[in-house]
Amino acid sequence: MAAALLLVPALLLALYRVTTALHMFQMDSYSSARYWQWLRAKPMQRLFAPPWHRETGPAKKQLDYTSRAKRILYSARCLLTLTAIGIAVAQPSLAAAVAAALLLAHLAPAAVLVANQLLRPVQAYINRGFVIAARKKIRQLQPTVIGVAGSYGKTSTKYFIDTLLSQRFRTLKTPGSVNTQLGVTRVINDTLTSEHEVFIVEMGAYQRGEVKDVADVAPPNIGIITAIGPEHFERFLTMENIEDTNYEVIDPLPPSGLAVFNCENAHCRKLADRTRHVPVIRYSLNGDDIWAEDMRHSVDGLEFAIVTRQGLRIPAVTSLVGRHNVLNILGAAAIALHLGLYPEQITAGVAMLKPAPNRLEVKKGKGGAIIIDDSYNSNPDGAAEALRVLSEFTTGKRVLVTPGMIELGVLQHEKNEELGFQASKTCDVVVLVGPEQTRPLAEGLRRGGFPSQNLHIVRDLSEATVLFQRMIRPGDVILFENDLPDLYNEK
Repeated sequence: MAAALLLVPALLLALYRVTTALHMFQMDSYSSARYWQWLRAKPMQRLFAPPWHRETGPAKKQLDYTSRAKRILYSARCLLTLTAIGIAVAQPSLAAAVAAALLLAHLAPAAVLVANQLLRPVQAYINRGFVIAARKKIRQLQPTVIGVAGSYGKTSTKYFIDTLLSQRFRTLKTPGSVNTQLGVTRVINDTLTSEHEVFIVEMGAYQRGEVKDVADVAPPNIGIITAIGPEHFERFLTMENIEDTNYEVIDPLPPSGLAVFNCENAHCRKLADRTRHVPVIRYSLNGDDIWAEDMRHSVDGLEFAIVTRQGLRIPAVTSLVGRHNVLNILGAAAIALHLGLYPEQITAGVAMLKPAPNRLEVKKGKGGAIIIDDSYNSNPDGAAEALRVLSEFTTGKRVLVTPGMIELGVLQHEKNEELGFQASKTCDVVVLVGPEQTRPLAEGLRRGGFPSQNLHIVRDLSEATVLFQRMIRPGDVILFENDLPDLYNEK
């Protein structure tokens, strides 16, 4: 009886904690290995924190109660309940019951992982049905499928392709950053109709074969690789793996298809050189098949000419900022020209372009400040370009707010230290979010001679907000470079 009484509050605490454990698990794409890595980083804090303590403060992204999440949640709670019943039936001694209760109270993460493992056959069966239905629908409707792959620039380029092609075609793009097989499958099954002539599909990957999985569902007629860099290097381990993974959008192209490469990027140029089974278009800032001339950029946007090897010269004016956006526009224009758009339609489309959400969006902030929102994700090339954009603003202090870059594996310290050094030459004030993970950035700032009184290190964005209220003046420009999920908060 005493054992049962001890187990009841322990079980209730474990059942309560399952939701938080599932939330963290979902944010890391239901990856068991990475979830254990997260737990091991701070085991005492993440396993044994009191129930009223929330490590991450208000969640940036709430738990999405999908069908899969609900199955894992209910299964994990059943496992915990059965464990408690089993202990009670065994009638342990009082000392053993105390030990069992303490263990049970902290078993929520293990229960979530075990539940996910037990449900894998069920999930695989469900997923297979969705994938089969999506493949069938693509075969029936036969839209022109444009696959967009790359380490970065995928989402922006996808938005730009959609805007340009909508001048002539009825288009559908995968929303937001949806780029996995199941995400694309859902878009096909729920949204694609016979009215859509062109389907623009972002194809992302954390490991070899994942772009191929998306391409198997929506076989591309046109494939574009926007750029290749060390993003997710800790998962891929080599640049060759990253190259081969992104090339999975090119491999399945039919002879009548088209491969498009950003040859400003050395890795993409290497892949373009090896492509023989399909026509290739190369774009860059200088030369190749399509390029930019007379480029002028300012805080108000970009102005340049799109020039082709066939002699076309297309004026382009946009409110977008960032040299990399010129490349993204060139890639989109190459596809648009291939599909028969007139130069006038491309000019009109470029004028309509807007940045993809949280990717170098220039906004008005409170108190007359200017916000450059580049918070969606960060990579070494993109962060360097964001700093260059920041450097063009001269209305007030230039402020960088960043938690640094992640998932770069053995390159992470080096790349973050270099970002700090670059920031020391551009910024008047730097706010680093997360004392532990931003140490390399601080080292780079010190190497660049950045004044220590202008460096602020905070634990989270709420602390940064308090800092801004007393520091920011009208005309100041704040660059938010990257925003890590709750998994990486240090509070």
